[in-house]
Amino acid sequence: VLGNRYRLIAALGTGASAHVYLAEDLVLQRRVAVKVLQPALAADETFLRRFRAEARSVAALNHPDVLRVFDWGEDADGPFLVLEYLAGGTLRDLLAAGYHLSPAQAARVGAQAAEGLAYAHSRGLVHRDVKPANLLFDEEGRVRVADFGVARALSAAEWTEPAGTMVGTARYASPEQAQGQPADGRSDVYSLGLVLFEAVTGEVPFAADTPLATLRARIGVPLPHHPALGPLDDLLAWATACDLEVRPEASRLAH
Repeated sequence: VLGNRYRLIAALGTGASAHVYLAEDLVLQRRVAVKVLQPALAADETFLRRFRAEARSVAALNHPDVLRVFDWGEDADGPFLVLEYLAGGTLRDLLAAGYHLSPAQAARVGAQAAEGLAYAHSRGLVHRDVKPANLLFDEEGRVRVADFGVARALSAAEWTEPAGTMVGTARYASPEQAQGQPADGRSDVYSLGLVLFEAVTGEVPFAADTPLATLRARIGVPLPHHPALGPLDDLLAWATACDLEVRPEASRLAH
């Protein structure tokens, strides 16, 4: 039981920054997801300071397409975050099981994710790590964008990914992120475009042998066309435009 309130029931998964558990809120008697930070991060004061501030900002978000953050605490097992629990899994789970989205399904997922991103952007929060694992589904199949604030806090930490893994930021990063430039909401739009391309085609665009080569491959290069995209082809080309002035804001992409 964490914080004398959240009883851990089962492990849901492990990411580079945290372990995630299904838990029961003993006070409100509801199921929640609890994210317990990795020990290396729990010992990083720079990260913790930034993460606390980000957690407060994200907890203030209230939108049907943004995963709710209910609580934050620190326990003997380390700092933890309490989130809305969704039973529908993630887009990454779906793709890993061999499923692809039709263009119509991808359009619906993309519109909902863009709505959530636009809401956060209007409140000054840029995600910076939009990827399939951060798009979650509720039981009706509606999308919630998760993990706002985590990428920003990680950037302040002396944290590196375990050897042999590719961070989501490398696979789905915008060209400006790849060049170390500041990211704004249009960077999230670019990442969402790559995610939707993969969701329909099963291919990760610009993927190369190393994270660095993957990042370099997209600089100044338009998204390749793909026959499976159908009517989404032009839309995703717009969402992933190399020129920031051409690329739409999330609110425009949503509609």
